[in-house]
Amino acid sequence: MGLFSCPICIFVIHPPAKKLNRPIYLDYAATTPVLPEVLEAMIPYFSQYFGNSGSNQHIFGWEAADAVDQARKTIASYFSVKPASILFTSGATESNNLTILGLLEHQTPGHIISSPLEHKAVLEPLAFLASKGWDITYIEPNHQGEIRLDQITASKKSNTRLVSIMWVNNEIGTINDIPAIAQWCTQVGITCHSDATQALGKLDISQAYLPDLLSFSGHKIFGPKGIGGLYVKEGTHLQARQWGGAQERGLRAGTLPVPLIVGLAKAVEGIPQLLTYLPQIQAKKQELENTLKKLLGERMILNSISQNQIPHILNFSIQEVDWEKLFRSMPMLALSNGSACNSKSTFPSHVLKALGRDDDTALASLRISLAHTYLNEDHDWVMNYLVKSLEKLIS
Repeated sequence: MGLFSCPICIFVIHPPAKKLNRPIYLDYAATTPVLPEVLEAMIPYFSQYFGNSGSNQHIFGWEAADAVDQARKTIASYFSVKPASILFTSGATESNNLTILGLLEHQTPGHIISSPLEHKAVLEPLAFLASKGWDITYIEPNHQGEIRLDQITASKKSNTRLVSIMWVNNEIGTINDIPAIAQWCTQVGITCHSDATQALGKLDISQAYLPDLLSFSGHKIFGPKGIGGLYVKEGTHLQARQWGGAQERGLRAGTLPVPLIVGLAKAVEGIPQLLTYLPQIQAKKQELENTLKKLLGERMILNSISQNQIPHILNFSIQEVDWEKLFRSMPMLALSNGSACNSKSTFPSHVLKALGRDDDTALASLRISLAHTYLNEDHDWVMNYLVKSLEKLIS
């Protein structure tokens, strides 16, 4: 007899959020679960339609190629661009590297404008170019973590080749005015790139003025991990960063992961539905923020303070608290203190450091990131648990 067929077991099953002592998930900025409809769309391409999309001499390859073509059209339709402008990658990290190195590494060194708040997948390729003689200006954010257009225009040099600014910051949720930045870049003839990983599904960018290059990932919008994309505006020329095949216009060699591509397209199809949940997510976030302010008072430093931010991220620091004790104090909540890419590091967040936080304050920070699936959780339980855990910590 199985576990769930046992009559006795039925009465000891906890509510879904705390079943089997699993914590409630509050780290949706790190990754999201694959939605059932996305998984359902993917499954046939693992077994029934398993062909290689590059095999053009039989039906198995044709079926796979058709699926890839349709996925490309679906994603292009969302952005109102041509299908040929969408390249499939393993995710935004690869897209960022292909953008920065594929655009600039083969050129004579010039000038680049970016910011210290970027994801490491942008900062590290830029650091590599700096070692090769490129001049990089990192725009200092204001106290709200915003990068303004006037700062960028003031930093322009005669040899500026690229402006790379993220659309939404992954740690504090601040929104940058990428359409305005992209329009200015077009006017002055500078290539513009934006990492839109955290913007997709949180903002309606479907009709926005897009930069020349736009990076995104599937696993932030309830699609599968290991797949992402790069929008490349017509006339923007990149060079390949890997070789071995002519896939993706010769820019990204390797057999295309058809199931993941199908899943990415299905997730993009679901973005309009995701956007309908924004008011409810904002309300939950505001409740959490108000409750924490009341509990912590002046010991709470709110890091996500911009009036122009997505409703999904609440980031705050607690003064005079050991960061390791902070995270050990609430084992039933799955949250972080910044980017998942830095989770194995004991160094403070480079984003919070750029905002002027000292090391101890930056380390003793919590990033609570929400999504529509959190709306099914016991929000009152989460707030009470959070309050009780922090009360013990600061008492």
